[in-house]
Formats: sequence, C-alpha cells, structure tokens
Amino acid sequence: MAPRFSKLSLAILALAGLNFSAPVFAQSGSSATLEEVVVTARRREESLQDTPLAVSAIGSDMLEQMGISDIEDIETLAPSLQFSQTNYKAPAIFIRGIGQRSGSPGLDPGVGMYLNGVYVPRSDAQLLDAIDVANIQVLRGPQGTLFGKNNIGGAILVDSKKPDPEALEFGVKVAGGSFGRQEVKLDSNVPITDSLAARFAANVKRSDGSIENVTAGNSLFDQDRMAVSSRVMWYATDEVEVDFFGFLSRIDERGSPYNCAFQNNGAILTQGIYRDANGATLEEACDYSSSIASQFQVSQNGEDAVYAIDNHMAALSLRFPLAGFDVESITSFAMQDNIRLSGDSDGTYIHAVQVGPDAGNQVFAGAGLTPPKAQREQMSQELKFNGLAWDDKLNYTFGIFLSQETLDNTLDGTDVGDNGLVAVGPSAAVDLGLPVPIPNALVLPVQANTALLADYTNRTAAIFAQGSWDVREWLQLTVGARYTEEEREAKHMLITPDYEEYANRLNAQIGTNPAILLPVTHVMDGIYSPVTQAQYLAYSAAEVPLVFGEPLRGSTTFSQVTPNLTLNFLATDEMLDTFGLDSFIAYATVSKGFKSGGLDVRNTQTESTLQQFEPEIVLNKEIGFKLDAIDKRLRLNVAVFQMDYTDLQVALYERGATQTEVVQFTGNAGEAVVDGFEFELTALLGDFTVTANASYTDGDFIEYMLGTNTADGFAIVDRSNEAFPQVPQNIRGLVVSYDWDSMFGRIVPQLQYYYSDEIFIGTDYLSGNYDSSTISQYELFNARLNWEFNENMALTAYVNNLKDDHYFVGGIAVTSVIGVANRVPGTPREAGLEFSVKF
Repeated sequence: MAPRFSKLSLAILALAGLNFSAPVFAQSGSSATLEEVVVTARRREESLQDTPLAVSAIGSDMLEQMGISDIEDIETLAPSLQFSQTNYKAPAIFIRGIGQRSGSPGLDPGVGMYLNGVYVPRSDAQLLDAIDVANIQVLRGPQGTLFGKNNIGGAILVDSKKPDPEALEFGVKVAGGSFGRQEVKLDSNVPITDSLAARFAANVKRSDGSIENVTAGNSLFDQDRMAVSSRVMWYATDEVEVDFFGFLSRIDERGSPYNCAFQNNGAILTQGIYRDANGATLEEACDYSSSIASQFQVSQNGEDAVYAIDNHMAALSLRFPLAGFDVESITSFAMQDNIRLSGDSDGTYIHAVQVGPDAGNQVFAGAGLTPPKAQREQMSQELKFNGLAWDDKLNYTFGIFLSQETLDNTLDGTDVGDNGLVAVGPSAAVDLGLPVPIPNALVLPVQANTALLADYTNRTAAIFAQGSWDVREWLQLTVGARYTEEEREAKHMLITPDYEEYANRLNAQIGTNPAILLPVTHVMDGIYSPVTQAQYLAYSAAEVPLVFGEPLRGSTTFSQVTPNLTLNFLATDEMLDTFGLDSFIAYATVSKGFKSGGLDVRNTQTESTLQQFEPEIVLNKEIGFKLDAIDKRLRLNVAVFQMDYTDLQVALYERGATQTEVVQFTGNAGEAVVDGFEFELTALLGDFTVTANASYTDGDFIEYMLGTNTADGFAIVDRSNEAFPQVPQNIRGLVVSYDWDSMFGRIVPQLQYYYSDEIFIGTDYLSGNYDSSTISQYELFNARLNWEFNENMALTAYVNNLKDDHYFVGGIAVTSVIGVANRVPGTPREAGLEFSVKF
C-alpha cells in the first residue's frame, strides 16, 4: 500500500525552504555525558540512579526525538511494558505480566496511570495524548505503599511541564504523512507576574486509518482526537506553591481492526444463519478475513466497532511547609462521558455479534428506546507529608488518600444478527434440547439481544507511611506500609427480550409478504418454532420489546495491608575508584501488591446472581543494581524478580443461562508465579548514542480451576496448563542515533528495532486447543532523520515499519461461544514529516 502525503506535509516542506538564522551547534558527542535523570518514584525528587526501584524515565527530549505523541508508544522504550490490544481499541496495560485485559467498569486496571499525580481509574480512559509532557516514568512491580491507589502491576506517571514566570515561550509542531495523517500541536508558557505563570497546550490529530476495511469502504486505526491542557502555578513564596491543572480530551474514532481466524464449529454463534451474509457462513467469512490479512486489510461490518470517549480532569495541588514537614495536597475531580465503546466480536463482514457499551445502545435502538446517558465521576484527596530526622539520615513520607468514584448508567450489551434475529439449522438444533428434532427443510428463528444497565460506587480510604534510613554511608534501609479499605456498591439490571411479544410482532408480518406463511411461537429461551429458511429471510427485523428485570443490588468491603521492605547498598568512593565506576547501587526488595475485588453478574444454568470476586494479591521479590561508568558515558540498570500471584481476576466468556446468551463475567483463577529479568542500557560511543532494553517474563499457572458453562452443562475446568495470556515472554528494544554537527545544523539519523515474542490471546477453556489463539512473534524497524536548523527549529522525516512486514500485535479468542480468534494487525509501512518551531 503506497504511502499518501497530505497537503500539510507539502506545507512543511515549503516552510523548510525558508531562510533561517545561523545554526547553534550542540556540544561534541566525544565530551558529552549522560544527564542526571530526576524521578519521583518514591514521592520525592531524587536521582534515577540513586532510586532502589525498577523505573524507566523518558524525558521530553527523548519523546520529541522518538516522535512519541501517544502514551502507548512508550511501549518500545521500557522493558516489561505491554500495551495489549484486546476487545476494544483502548489497550490494556501490562507490566511484568500483570494487568487487566477486560475493560469492565467493575474492575480496576492492573497498572495505575497518574496524570500530574491524579489517578486515572478506568482502563478505557488511560489512552492519553502525550501533550506538553515533561517526563513519563514507568514503575515496575507492585506500588502498594506510596501511590494513590494500590497498583498491583506497576504505575505510569505522566507529568506535564511546569509554568516558568521568567520565560515567554510559544511552540508549534505540525506533522503530516501516510494515510492522511495530519497533526498540529501548540504549546505556550506565559509569565503573568514575577511569581505567577501559566502553560497552555493543545493537540489535534487526524488520520484516515492504516488498515483498509474492504467491506465498509473505510480504514481502521484512524485518528480523530483533540486534547487541551492548562497549568497555572503561583509561586507565593520560595516554599509555597499553588498549582492548578486542567485537562480535556475527546476521542471519536472507529474501533480496532480484526482479522478473524475460525476455530470452533461447535460454538453456537458459528452455526447461525445470518440475514446479511448472502448465504455465507461465519466460517467462510472468517476464512476470507484471514486470506486478506497479509495485505493489511480486514473485512468487518462497518457499524460494529467504535471507540469514543471524552475525558475531563481538574486538579489543585498545594505545596507548603508545616511544622517542619514539606506538605503536598492534591485535590482532583475527573469525569468521562460521551462513552461509545464496542468491538466487532466476530471480526467479519457479517453482523454476527457486537459487544460493549455501544452494542447496548444498539439493543435499545432496536427496541425504539434511548438509553440513559452514561457518566463517570471521580473525586479524590491526597495529603502527603515529607520530613527528615536523625541529622537527615531518615527521610520519611506519610499521608492519607481518599477517593469516591461513581459510574452511573453504565451500559453493556450483546447485539446479535439483524437486531437480534438469527437462525440455526437442524444440525445446530440437536444440542438445544428441543423435544423433537426439526426437519432438514426448516430453521429455528432465534432472538438473542441482551443488555445490562449498571450503577457502581467505589470508595477508597488509605493511610500510608514509608521511611528510608541511612544506616551507614553505604547502606540504606527502607520500610513502608499501607492500609487500604475498598468499599464497592453495584446495581445491575438485566434487560432481555419479551419473547412472547416478539413472536406476535413476527407473526404480524404474515400476509404482508407472500413468503411469510407460518406463524411462530416461543419454544424456549430465545428460540422459536421452525419455519422455512425463505420465510426467515423474508421477515423484516421487528422492534424488539424489552423486559427490564428487577435490579440486583449488592455491596462489599475489602481491606489489606501492603508492606514494603528494601535494603539498598551504595558503593563507597573507594569502591567506585577500585572498579572504575561513577556510581553503583544494589538493592533487594520484598513488597506486596493488592487490587480490589468487586461484584459482577454471573449467569449459571439456573439463575442470574450478583456474585463477588476476590482481590488480587501479589508478593514481589526483587534484586537489582544500577551503575554509571566510563565518565558517565555508560549506564546499566538490571532487575531480577519473582512474583507469587494469588486470586487472579480473569474475564471469561461463556454461554449464559439461556441457550442463546453470551455472558462475560469476572472470576478468580487461583495461583500463578511470574519470574523474569529486565535490563536497560544507555551508552555514548563518540557521536553515537545507543539505548537498549530487554525483558524476560515467564508466567506459570499453579492453580487455575474455574467453574464455567460448557456445552455439556456447568463443570469445573482445570486450565493450569494454559499459557499466560496477553504477555510476550521476550521483549527487546534498541535505538541507535548519530549526532552530526554540520555546517547546516545538527543532523541526527536514528534507527529503532523492536522485537516481541508470541502472545496467547485465549479467554475460555477451549482457546488453548487452537494454534490461532497464539499470535506469532514479530520485529519492527523504524527510522528517523532529524535536522535541527538551530535550537528553535527542526524538521524530521520518518519511516515506520521499514520492511513493510505484516504482523499481529494482539487480539482475543472467544472459542467456546463465538468460535473465532480475532487478531489485531500491526500498521504497514508509513512515512511522513514533522516540523517544529519555538519562539
């Protein structure tokens, strides 16, 4: 597929031809050293190389150099970090194999996302634009002591740039390239007084999409996003700061592309006769999707996948001294609305099954109804005290965290066939438990739409404390603990068709079409008496009358203490001189992580109940070291870890209480062990800069016994031999750049390499039986050429996926119910230009 360049790209080229001021040259690479990186992983500012934690820090310069404008793009720069593509476009974030691939609003994400210290509670709202970012820190392993929420897998901290009352600045960046990419980013720093300043930034992205949908006449992986941020700081005194931050983003895009791989012809949905299929079966449509995958094409129903959400956030931070403490207060409010999320669960041009909030909208629309508007709100308050004692040998932090999150009118749904109308033939009807077999010439009409309307209230209260004691010049001991209480309330209303009335509406068409001859009656669940296939195809899909069930209400409370113990060895000056090092630390950590349980609806063969799932617990054991050497031209950070994982929360698909219902619910899987190691290397070799990272993550289920609805009834299934889902075992990344200070300015060519191992994408007890539930390993090569005319102006050309290789980045296999594996393709070769100027 040939790259397409927009008019914006040509405008950049025209700007590049203008006469600029004389270039300003950077320091020669031969005398350069690695900069000191300041992180806040322990809720105070300290050098990265002095912090006894596995943390990756990516500054604004690196983000610009790599052309990163989405948070998910940092995946290639930090070991053990995975932005996994599953059911919706919003990725599920995993660190060291721990995350949460379900977007269910009843579940907390496994990896915490913080924007200027404010926790982002929902995984589908974590896909943030990297707008006006000062740095991004990736903290690996459970962060159960100091952060606003317990983060069982790790945390990602995104900090925006602080306003400067001494500098008036304005910057513009424009970009254009393949697949209609157009992007404009604006940022400014405005001094107001000697102690008051503000920053404003805006980012707008548009693209047509890189994966062609041959059925719908459009492309997926499109972009239609806008983000605006503002930050105002009043430096009242040298020690008192008042910091206000506001953020708004809007996303309105098509959903993820899927290439379908057919798996299980025994799944009830694969046996459906679909009215928009032109005689094709789901297996044939799936095989066609597989056949065009290598051309970066999909064949999906144009209405079944959407990703739209608005994010609003405001926070007020106060920093001031009090009674010998440095105090920080963070008060925040966040809201998400205009939520339309859904996935094309069959991944074909047939409208077989769509799931998610937007599928719920379709179920309501099919009944001639409008659902109530979904809205989420979160308020939080954190108060943190930092202090010193014992002649500054003890550095300690303590505080409280409170939050309340309400999710009103949360909608989920399953929209099957033509507004729920599908049919099954005689061979499929054998398993439905009918009193007599049906003749070969007839089919059974089925009505299979369902929806769920829910309200959630989540409250968190925590107290925490941690202290680091310099026992000796070369030895530091850190001890911390957090006590957390989580209160969960839920109200679920199941919405199902009125099957008897639906039969009346089908029968009302008799006589209006000569092909419709036989009346139908409701037999069981959503299944009706047999008719000819010609009559079934002649029906107009009637409005589906809905029955709103009695609300299922419940509440539960969880509490947990999560301690942390770290022993940190710091090399003395004599040791550094002996081994020729500039700095060296080694550390050993034992920490505990906790993620709250909750309530979810579970349908068995006999009833629907609101059942509790338990919290996840992780015990993390880790050792590591960090060093700088060769006059700070070499940096190497290494960590080795083992995590004992209990009561894993897993999202499962199964047949529901009826023969026609598809249910997603949350359960606890038992125990697992995750072992691994990771390293990060940065080296300055003359004018070359080499940055490398690698990780190995090996997850094994020790106990994985789950009760599930199978084709033979409810059964306990042992799944302990399954592969660990959604996480590659090996990840490697490499970036090599060369600084050339020429007479025309600074020119920096850069090559990036990334490798990901195979990934298991199965969800249910049958997925592990099929090779297509595992996507293959892949590698990518990207190239960039940056030309800095001077310190204020730069032009960059880039080519991603240089080899134009086809690959899959993730997916989801729902084998027992839908019978397919949907694999998300990677982006083909794309090229473009970026131009930036500062005033």
